[in-house]
Amino acid sequence: MSETTNHHHGHQGHHGAYKVTGFHKKLKEGTQSLHDQAESGNFQVRMVNGELARLEFGAFLGQMRHVHATIDPAMTAASEKDERVGRIFQDSHLRLHRIDQDLKDLDCTDVAEPLPATAHFVNFVTDISAKSPVSMIGVLYVKEGATNGNKFIAKKLRETMGLDEGRAMGYLDPHGKDQRRCWNAFKEQLNELDLTEQEEDQCLEVAQETFKMVMNISKQIPVAHEPAAAQA
Repeated sequence: MSETTNHHHGHQGHHGAYKVTGFHKKLKEGTQSLHDQAESGNFQVRMVNGELARLEFGAFLGQMRHVHATIDPAMTAASEKDERVGRIFQDSHLRLHRIDQDLKDLDCTDVAEPLPATAHFVNFVTDISAKSPVSMIGVLYVKEGATNGNKFIAKKLRETMGLDEGRAMGYLDPHGKDQRRCWNAFKEQLNELDLTEQEEDQCLEVAQETFKMVMNISKQIPVAHEPAAAQA
């Protein structure tokens, strides 16, 4: 994978493109094994295959709603406390309003209580955002990186659930046609943040924990089969 960037950490390749470098490389390589684990999880595999029942997907979004009710204001606060977070964080990274619309599109009016893994994630974000606002970049990296694959998952789920374009997939595909542009800009911004090595390591640890916590939430989502969902 290569990217075009003029960042000073870059090493120019044969065609003038730059390899994945700097802080982005550190995050990418440091989370790769967790990324692979996440993709092989039962919930994720069924999501990729478009096999999730509508009820089950709604349950997942409900848990993400609990998470983002904490992440979104924590990211906003971090961006105000640390100008480096402010440089990379944008309103388009907020997910709560998108999740609410998705749940409405799915007719999911009742959001279940937070699962144990969800409560743990919420507490984790509350803690790290207070102690080290800049480390919230680790959460943001995982959330933004996920939108790359989620864009294709959203298309598949939309087809299998018989949903119209633009419905119920705002959380998975928040950037729409701007996805590639947004991700490329995000990667470049990561390498321009001027973090200390210690701060980079903190962000990486937070990114790794974020991967684990999202996986744990997925494991705790009750499996819903389509006949059961239809009767609900």
